[in-house]
Amino acid sequence: MSKRKNLWHLLAFMVAGAFMSAPSAWADKMEGAEEKQAVETSKVSLNVTNIQSSVGRIYVSVYDSKDTFLSETKVYAENFGLENLQDGSLVIELSLPQGRYAIAVHHDDNANGEMDSNFIGIPKEPVGFSNGHVPRFGPPKFAKAAIDITSAEVEEKVTLID
Repeated sequence: MSKRKNLWHLLAFMVAGAFMSAPSAWADKMEGAEEKQAVETSKVSLNVTNIQSSVGRIYVSVYDSKDTFLSETKVYAENFGLENLQDGSLVIELSLPQGRYAIAVHHDDNANGEMDSNFIGIPKEPVGFSNGHVPRFGPPKFAKAAIDITSAEVEEKVTLID
């Protein structure tokens, strides 16, 4: 019985020692994790051009992968009124973590809160993509619309097309 009791004491001592030394080691690991998680944020000045009407709203969606591109999973999604429309252009300020993104913009020009499309899914309302991507045949591609946001301030132009 005494050997068993000694083993329990030894085990208890080891466990207590691990917990007593853990806060320092744990804090060091957490500091390293915080440094890795500290991602620079960029101010993105998005200039949406070729807006043909002051009716409706501009919808901006930002995606970070081809798997989520044009899906409901967005890094950023917001809609904007057209009160500040000047000569068919609207400048929108976004704040995004630095990284690789594709930006999709559409003008809900009939103000119904959705993007209208025909029976095969082609938009009936003006749309545009970052990196000057204009899809020719088939749906837009993340790789062609993707831009790298790597500096503190970035300017990007999206031209809407009908």
